[in-house]
Amino acid sequence: MSDGLPDDEQTIAEMRRKAGHQEILGETLAKFEFFSNGWHPYTRFLDVDKIDLVLRRRRATATEYREIQVKFGKLYALGTKWERELFSLTSWRFFSERDLVELEKQRGLYVCYVLAQDGGFRGDLFVFPVVEFAALVRGTRKSLQEKYRTLISCTRDNPPRWYIWSGHRVDSLRDDALVDVTRYYRNFACLG
Repeated sequence: MSDGLPDDEQTIAEMRRKAGHQEILGETLAKFEFFSNGWHPYTRFLDVDKIDLVLRRRRATATEYREIQVKFGKLYALGTKWERELFSLTSWRFFSERDLVELEKQRGLYVCYVLAQDGGFRGDLFVFPVVEFAALVRGTRKSLQEKYRTLISCTRDNPPRWYIWSGHRVDSLRDDALVDVTRYYRNFACLG
């Protein structure tokens, strides 16, 4: 036993880490979720425009389309005591300024941020209009490599709230270093 997991669970977790490109897993999960919410997702063959999925929906006499960029993040149980007092899970990802500029070139784009633990996907995903997503990421701290270190964490509350960290350490959920992003959680309504 290592990492606190029984041997068979450890083997499954290692297999998932080696399974392939995490973004493809995120796109597959996003397709199911969008379909369940009334959209027909189609995969873009070439990702030259930073568009992973095109969603289509018929309404009365009109057909609507939305363009989606999918990001995948792994959720981890928190380690340090002060983090565990406030949060149950967290995920982090790095974004460069260039990444954000490329995303913002697509004005009607939406970002679907899919989060999952090794134990499986439990419906944790966010839907952001691209301009709002870029602004939230730019509000985070930069790493030594000049990339935005974007941490998103789930509280222990019931129901839980989700926060993006703009600082290094937080002392309470009212800390100025936290930005509440719960309104983006499963935010299919923003697609219109």
